Amino acid sequence: MSLSVGIITFNSEKFLEKVLNSVKDIADEVVILDSGSKDATVEIAKSFGAKVYFREFDNFVNQKNHLLSLCKGEWVLFIDDDEVVSSELAKSIKEGIKLPDYDGFYVNVLTNYLGKWIKHTWYPDWHLRLARRNKCRWTGKGVHEKLVVNGKTGKLKGDLLHYSYTSISQHVEKINFYTTLYAETAVKSGKKFSIWKLLFSPPVAFFRRYFLKLGFLDGFEGFVISVMSFYATFLKYLKLLEKS
Repeated sequence: MSLSVGIITFNSEKFLEKVLNSVKDIADEVVILDSGSKDATVEIAKSFGAKVYFREFDNFVNQKNHLLSLCKGEWVLFIDDDEVVSSELAKSIKEGIKLPDYDGFYVNVLTNYLGKWIKHTWYPDWHLRLARRNKCRWTGKGVHEKLVVNGKTGKLKGDLLHYSYTSISQHVEKINFYTTLYAETAVKSGKKFSIWKLLFSPPVAFFRRYFLKLGFLDGFEGFVISVMSFYATFLKYLKLLEKS
């Protein structure tokens, strides 16, 4: 069974070599959809023999569906530009695509935050990332993209290792980007601002991460993630108010 690995990139040189090394033994092709990187992203991708295409970024749903259209394999594995396929997951992928009864698989994402692997606050974190090309499509409203598979799905063993934020500043910048995208998309879809969501959703977000997900067991990093979750939730509704 042929496997395409699809990745969207933008200034992704930091982890891209590590990412591509992790899939070189399982991918029949690697397809990169770049949105105008100014660093060595394209050069690194081409050095691994990846097929590199360009599309100006508008939102994640459209970007990933275009990426899907460029893939030729019977199966497509979607990973981000900072996600490394562990050896156990690679083995599971090779076994999974041989199973005739399945059309898609969830993978468990294990995140490294400020240099520490987060075992509770953001874990387990299952995402549908592997699917038959002709049985899947990305849906959503621009920021909360979701892969939908028309068929039976299962779960794979092994973790997808996500090298996320290496600094607080980087996390804040990403929150600012995502919350702006959320507010713009929400306004376009006719969503109305709610004072109740502004007041109550942020503390709920903190409570869920720190207590329900046992974030306190991740120490200082778990606390920071939970506070950032509060901040991101508050900011997205505040920006919705601003743009309404």
